Amino acid sequence: MINDLNAQFENYNGYETDYVKLYYYNLPFKSSGRYRTFNYPRLCVILNGKKEVILDNKDKFSYGKDSYLLLPSNSLVHMNISSKTTALAFELNDELIKSVIKKIDIPDEIKENIDYTQNYFLGKNTHNIADDINNLLLAAKQKDINSEFLFDLYSQKLVFDLIKNRTTYSILNTENNHPIRIAIKYINENLEHNINIGKLAKDLNMSESNFTNLFKKIVGIKPTEYIKNKKLELALKLLKTESVTDVALSLGYSNISYFIKLFKNKYNLTPKQYQLNYLINNSK
Repeated sequence: MINDLNAQFENYNGYETDYVKLYYYNLPFKSSGRYRTFNYPRLCVILNGKKEVILDNKDKFSYGKDSYLLLPSNSLVHMNISSKTTALAFELNDELIKSVIKKIDIPDEIKENIDYTQNYFLGKNTHNIADDINNLLLAAKQKDINSEFLFDLYSQKLVFDLIKNRTTYSILNTENNHPIRIAIKYINENLEHNINIGKLAKDLNMSESNFTNLFKKIVGIKPTEYIKNKKLELALKLLKTESVTDVALSLGYSNISYFIKLFKNKYNLTPKQYQLNYLINNSK
């Protein structure tokens, strides 16, 4: 049984101000759980131990105390814990992020190259980030009248250090209602369904041509090409355990020959050849 960690967080052991909510939790040996970030970005840090994570039911990775994980709002996270783990999660309010972005000068190369396709960032726990987190913990532990002021001050410094990176800026930038971000999230969550570009554009209150042009301007390719590439990337995973026909049908390709052609054009081998190579390489 998978525990819903959001329910546990309702009675969290942490600290809260108008800007930030800090969760502190212990995860026991050989446990699993899931949570959703809901309305705000969340910075996840491990003090001791390690997490194995599946994000939005597709991206799988692990990280430890030398790294931090930055998640956008409305992310679904499944966790598997193989050793006793102590961790922190900082929920960053939109008002905090807006106030920092408004007050500082952000280089044009960061602002002009926002990556709307990135749905998380796994970064190294650099000196500045580590210091910010340590200062936040010290402020949270203080029991005087100034602790909340210091906590919010260090929170601003944390956001300031995070948005120096193009990818973290794109996640923290509160334009989460940008139509292309919404479209990409929808596409990534519905790869095993037929995705109608015209309907998607209509749902975003845009014409299909305007949506396609904006998508290509921001992402670099048309939405149809993006969908095809993502479906074929997913096919690589599915082909490890499923037949070529089942994979093609599950990805919305009723014409199996067409799916094989697309796969070969992208990877220079047929799905069957890929399966054989995978079996050979994993039998050694």
